[in-house]
Amino acid sequence: MSDACTSEPARAIKAIDKHSVHQICSGQVVLTLATAVKELVENSVDAGATNIDVRLKECGAELVEVSDNGKGVEEANFEGLTLKHHTSKLRDFSDLIHVETFGFRGEALSSLCALSNLSVVTCHESSQVGTKLVFDHKGHLVQQSPNPRQQGTTVSLQQLFYTLPVRHKEFQRNIKKEYAKMIHVLQSYCIISTGVRITCSNQNGQGKRSTVLSTSGSQSMRDNIGAIFGPKQLQSLLPFQQVSPAENVIEEYGLKDADLPKQLFTITGFVSRGDHGVGRSATDRQFFFINNRPCDPLKVTKLVNEVYHMYNRHQYPFVALNIAVASECVDVNVTPDKRQIFLQEEKLLLAILKTSLINMYEAGVNKISLNYTPTPSTNTTTSEICQVVSSNDKVPEPGEEPVRQTPKSSLNLAGLKAAFSSSSFSSSSGIKSSVTKASNCAPTQKTLQSFFKGTVKAS
Repeated sequence: MSDACTSEPARAIKAIDKHSVHQICSGQVVLTLATAVKELVENSVDAGATNIDVRLKECGAELVEVSDNGKGVEEANFEGLTLKHHTSKLRDFSDLIHVETFGFRGEALSSLCALSNLSVVTCHESSQVGTKLVFDHKGHLVQQSPNPRQQGTTVSLQQLFYTLPVRHKEFQRNIKKEYAKMIHVLQSYCIISTGVRITCSNQNGQGKRSTVLSTSGSQSMRDNIGAIFGPKQLQSLLPFQQVSPAENVIEEYGLKDADLPKQLFTITGFVSRGDHGVGRSATDRQFFFINNRPCDPLKVTKLVNEVYHMYNRHQYPFVALNIAVASECVDVNVTPDKRQIFLQEEKLLLAILKTSLINMYEAGVNKISLNYTPTPSTNTTTSEICQVVSSNDKVPEPGEEPVRQTPKSSLNLAGLKAAFSSSSFSSSSGIKSSVTKASNCAPTQKTLQSFFKGTVKAS
């Protein structure tokens, strides 16, 4: 070891000054454009807003602005609005167990002050006129002036991350990726926020402002999915049907049936059908929620994709699943962005999910893909044969949406044998005459003829 390393005197341990602490911590709370928009949208939902408008300039590099029609901020709360760990949602740590709001740490606005130029225009439900508030990087209120506005709040962030030069440069260099991630996160809030109309628009340069996504404030998750991704996406989805975990799955996860809590989880939502062609080439449309809170449950995500690949090997499903569970069984205070969540009885949840998904997909696989029912009549008519051969699409059940046609190759040989095993085919001549009658049917009859010829020769 060199003398240079050992000769330096020990330095005294001292507290970091508050401003430096604020900057250090803020950079860990708001990491991306997606996090910044998420925090502002959550504040709007928590304020009881039914209309939220996200406006961006240059994909968020110049300006991020979120407006709502929520309750607004009371004058008494103006100064505490952007101070570190100031919140109206918690009083002590025990409140965290039953917190039902998205935000509760009192860090978001404070951190955004440290990372950008932040201003707020708000009008509380009890006020006659709005107020514009300008804050410095420490979260201190430096300017206050009357500003006309209807009830609600608008938060504007200019030059996000410009106080952190390295991150700002990286942010601007990767703005398209940042923007795409933000849209995905915003989509999750659009799906789960029923009764809330969310719109997002962007303006590049002096060009026209374009709407990126919008919902209509529907009370249904299904309608929200349709508003964001269109009716074609809706047609490919199955409503999730929850069942109790099967015995073999319980054993697989090392659970004891007798000790399993009943009715702990309630899972609702939608997943893609298992047919090839209705899935997606990537996991870009997968949204998971626990108690209506968007999150990233890694084991749940992995399981859903694994089960889907049992039925559709080359694609990934669209997923929007909300898992309802007692609040005391969840810890949402794991990471600053609250995307990671700890769950009690996670293995039970996985067992329920696996059994339910397999049941749903097996039901689809086992549906008879022939519009044919064997009849007791002794004469099989030409029209019956034509119907069996040419009609190979799945029969929708009552209340179920029509299912897309399956490829002709999916006709099962055993199914064909069963379909043509009536008494009229007991003799070779019967087979030959029926084939002759059917020769005027669709071109697919060629394969049937060869099938019957093979049967005749074998007999």
